[in-house]
Amino acid sequence: MEKFVHVLYDYIIEYIVRLIGVLLITTVLMQIFTRIFFKVPFSWTDELARFAFIWYCFLGSVLTMHKKMHLGIDYFESKMKPKSRFVNRIFVYSMQIFFASLLAYYGYKLLGIVGRQKSPIMRVQMKYIYSVLPISGILYLILSIHELLLHLKGEDTAQPVMMETLKGDVQI
Repeated sequence: MEKFVHVLYDYIIEYIVRLIGVLLITTVLMQIFTRIFFKVPFSWTDELARFAFIWYCFLGSVLTMHKKMHLGIDYFESKMKPKSRFVNRIFVYSMQIFFASLLAYYGYKLLGIVGRQKSPIMRVQMKYIYSVLPISGILYLILSIHELLLHLKGEDTAQPVMMETLKGDVQI
């Protein structure tokens, strides 16, 4: 399971997020370039940038959760006793699993509603745009279950890496 999670998030998802980021930057720059030099921007760049931004945000948040870079309040957890901290982590992972399940389920249901709608300019079926909801829900679900199982085995990696990085970078 560890190898699967590593390949899925560290290689596949990270590559897709980077690719979408390049697409987003390129379309925005094309929009700016055509607006300045041609006085009439390409109509499709705005829509493509919006769709790329949606995918970038959702998949980027999954990647951020995998790398443990989401903002968190660990002050209260640091004051807990080890047993309370263990139970608190189980609660947190359970809530993540619950919300990931909701995102995947209702995201999938939404695909049935928007199945035949097309975007106004590019004429892309909106189900392809909204499919990021169940995809990211499933990715969150896999990650949360994996983290919960590691925690229950005692191999918890829940310590945020962000604070250690910031301590070395701050110079006064």
